[in-house]
Amino acid sequence: AGALLISPDHEVFPYSRKLMFENTNHTAEYEALLLGMEQAKKKGVKLLKAQGDAELLVKQ
Repeated sequence: AGALLISPDHEVFPYSRKLMFENTNHTAEYEALLLGMEQAKKKGVKLLKAQGDAELLVKQ
C-alpha cells in the first residue's frame, strides 16, 4: 500500500507499507488511506485532503 503527502508548497513525501496478509484491491486502498492519515498525523498536519481512484473508497 502506498500514499503520498504533498505539502502546500508542493513538497512530496512518499510512503509505502508491505501488506503481510492476503488482501483485495479494496483492502489495499483502505490500507493506503490509513497509511497516509497516520503519516499526516505524525507530521502534525491539521488539514488533509484525501484523493484516490477507487470509487468504493472515495464515495464513503
